[in-house]
Amino acid sequence: MFQPGIFLPEKRSGLVFQIGLALFFLALSGLGFLMASQQEEGFYFMLWMAAALLFLPPAVLLIYRAYALFQARYVLEREGLRLRWGLRAEDIPISRIEWIRPVNELGFDLDFPLIRWPGALVGVETTDGLGPVEFMASDAERLLLVATPEKIYAISPEDTKNFLRQFQLMIELGSLSELPSFSAQPTVFMQQIWTDRFARLLILIGLGATFLLFIFVSVYIPTRPWVSLGFDAAGQPMPPGPPETLLLFPVLAGVLFGVDLGVGFYFYRREGSALLAYITWGSSVIIPVLLLLVLIRMLWI
Repeated sequence: MFQPGIFLPEKRSGLVFQIGLALFFLALSGLGFLMASQQEEGFYFMLWMAAALLFLPPAVLLIYRAYALFQARYVLEREGLRLRWGLRAEDIPISRIEWIRPVNELGFDLDFPLIRWPGALVGVETTDGLGPVEFMASDAERLLLVATPEKIYAISPEDTKNFLRQFQLMIELGSLSELPSFSAQPTVFMQQIWTDRFARLLILIGLGATFLLFIFVSVYIPTRPWVSLGFDAAGQPMPPGPPETLLLFPVLAGVLFGVDLGVGFYFYRREGSALLAYITWGSSVIIPVLLLLVLIRMLWI
């Protein structure tokens, strides 16, 4: 009896690299915010703030790529092959698989994605003689090419020999039924969320509330030569600083909105967890409103 085989890409080095680099970028961003909050001149505040924001996007990308690698797998079944990599999913019926071979046996100079790093060899590139090749792999040393009539998939199971042996056994046994074709793209997932009216409403309100907080701070900054961000432990006003420090409020709201958005995506994709996604996106509405109330109280005391 043919048992489905679950094959994993090499994960340890990729996870260590990506999580470590993401934490490094987050630490640099946190340092930037800390330095910005301590500046007495508006120019240096804006400089440190820009530096802090610069490190956030690559940290978010690395965290997502680490998550994609953590849950990545290739499942060989008698009916076909299932590929999973982050939000990307592909089910290939056995009748659509023309061949599977190691890349070093083909004699082609494979074009790799331009932006890649350990644990994240992903993307689509076109190679002369092969056509479009979609990479769902962690490294280039164990690459296997899975050919279908539409495109070629580049995967990297850690145990390539056993994978090829099990694929050959699967071919010899034949399939009892056809694996339904299935393809899930991250863009399709985003469209699914966008068609959910309640999810769309929560996300748009949260984004709008964060934007209104930014507008309020931007309008207020020119009206004050300095501001004091609260009180110390003795109840005395903290030393005044440039009014640009108020931008910390919408920046904090924006960062938390991004975190809530990503966590909500995670819950929404899990079956039966849509309510948790709605709650998470709902918090992205509450947070900027609370920050606005705190800001108003602090400025008018």
